[in-house]
Amino acid sequence: MHRVHLTCGRMGLVVVMTLVGHGCSGPDADPLLEKSPPLPSSTSEALTATSTCNGDDGARSPTTATLGSTGHIEIEDYFVGGVFFANSTILRAKANPECVAHLWAAEQRFSNAGTMTVTSDLVGKPGGPSAPLVIYPDDHQEYYEFPDPPLFNFPDGAKVQFELTGATGFPPLRTSTLRSSIFDTITVTAPTLPESDELIVSSTKPLDFAWDAPAKPPHPGLAGHTQQLSVRFFALGPVAWAFLYCSWPIYEGRGQLPAVLLSAVRARLGGSGTLDAVLDVYTGELREFVTAKSSYVVFATTDNAATFPRGTSVLFE
Repeated sequence: MHRVHLTCGRMGLVVVMTLVGHGCSGPDADPLLEKSPPLPSSTSEALTATSTCNGDDGARSPTTATLGSTGHIEIEDYFVGGVFFANSTILRAKANPECVAHLWAAEQRFSNAGTMTVTSDLVGKPGGPSAPLVIYPDDHQEYYEFPDPPLFNFPDGAKVQFELTGATGFPPLRTSTLRSSIFDTITVTAPTLPESDELIVSSTKPLDFAWDAPAKPPHPGLAGHTQQLSVRFFALGPVAWAFLYCSWPIYEGRGQLPAVLLSAVRARLGGSGTLDAVLDVYTGELREFVTAKSSYVVFATTDNAATFPRGTSVLFE
C-alpha cells in the first residue's frame, strides 16, 4: 500500500513521501527498464544526446526511453516548488515531441539537486519581494518557498528567472527566463468532468483537450513570447509513479494526451486494474531542459490560470 498524501491548493500538487527509497544504482537495478531496454532519447532543447539503443528494436518502437535524472520546477506568483529524482526513466513518443513522461520507482525518495535561485521583474521593486529567492532542499529533499509579496501579478506576463547549481547526477541549469501568463483565466471546454468530479482516463485512447483560444495577446509587445496550455498527469502504480507532461501553443485551442504515451506509462506503472491519478492544467510558459541523461520540466503559472480544476481526481484504466 502506498503511504502517500496528495493535497491540492494554490501551491498545486504536493506529494509528501515518508518511505524508504529503492536505492537503484544503475540500469540493471531499475525495475522500470528490466522488461524494456533503454532506447534513444529524443530532445527538445538538448545540449548533447547519446543513443542507448540495443539492436533494431528501438527503430521500430513508437516510444523511446532513457535512464537519468529528472526534475519538476513550478514557479507561481505565491509559490515556488521543485522535486528531483535520480534513476528515473525519461519516456517519449516519437510522433509527439510536445510530451514527455518521467517515471521513477514507487515510493522513491526525492533527491538533492543543489541550490535553486528564483527571481522576477518585481524583485527589488515596490510591490515585489525584496530579494531573489534562494531555496535549499529541506530534510525530505523537497524545494519550496512562498514569496510574499508575490513574484508577479497574474496576468501581467512577467519574466521570471531561475537557476540550479546542480549536484552529483544532476546537471546545473544556467540562468534562464520564462514568462508567466499574459492572459486572464482560460476557459477549458474539454474534457468535461462528470458529476462525481472524478475523470476516467483510458490508457488505450487519447485524451482530448480543448479551450477557448485567445485571439491575440493583450499587449502587442508580447506577441512574440511563448504562451502555452500545459497538462501534468500524475499517476501512482505499485511498481512506478509517473509525471506525464504535454504542452501546446495557447492559440491552437486544442491538444491531446496521446494514447501511445498513456499506454506506455500505464504498462510501466505495474499492477492491473484502475490506478489513482491526478490531472492539472496550466497556462503560462513551460520549457523542458534536456541533456543526454537528464530532463527538467520548468513552468511559470498560477493557480487560477484555467477553469479546469487543479488537482482533478482521475481513475486511470
